Amino acid sequence: MWKATGMTSYDVIREFKRANKPDYRVGHGGTLDPFAEGVLLLLLGKATKKMNDLMELPKTYLATAVLGARSDTLDTTGEIRNQKSEIRNISLKKIGEVAKEFVGEIEQEIPAFSAAKVKGVPRYKLARRGVEQERKTKKVTIYELEIKKLELGKVTFEAKVSSGTYIRQLSYDVFGSLGIESYLESLVRVRIGEWAREDCVQLADFTTEEWRDRVVQL
Repeated sequence: MWKATGMTSYDVIREFKRANKPDYRVGHGGTLDPFAEGVLLLLLGKATKKMNDLMELPKTYLATAVLGARSDTLDTTGEIRNQKSEIRNISLKKIGEVAKEFVGEIEQEIPAFSAAKVKGVPRYKLARRGVEQERKTKKVTIYELEIKKLELGKVTFEAKVSSGTYIRQLSYDVFGSLGIESYLESLVRVRIGEWAREDCVQLADFTTEEWRDRVVQL
């Protein structure tokens, strides 16, 4: 289904259960941040047993970053501060050249505001309490990273990545390597594996029979 902004992945599951009252398990194939929208795989019944396999599918995102300011959450949900970074001499070509350096397997820092846990506690909860966190990294793979547009201090890019990649952090690191502060203004997951927007139903379809026509047997 196509998750709208402002909802958590579990909000979608709750809405499906409320509309259909299923007597089987319902899960999803990969969390999508509340501020983001896009493709979310709902797993019904026996399909939930394949959750781990589906979560490993590559994911493609379309994102827009604002240059010259930063956010503690690396996106619009946090406290945004203008750091007055120098962005006048930045070109699409220059950003594209730097982006190439991030393609492949990289060591990515896990954001302070993330669901990753420290001794059972999500990092974002510790961050909200002002608890200082030890820097942690993880290996992820960037399969493709294409810079699409640079306009009025904003950059739109598309990234195909491995499961578990933080696009917020990827964006911040790419522009950070150019000495520019940034944060994500928008994030859209346009594809998971073979599934794209045209394969999705909307939230309103949960109350009709239309969603049943999109069910795929795994």
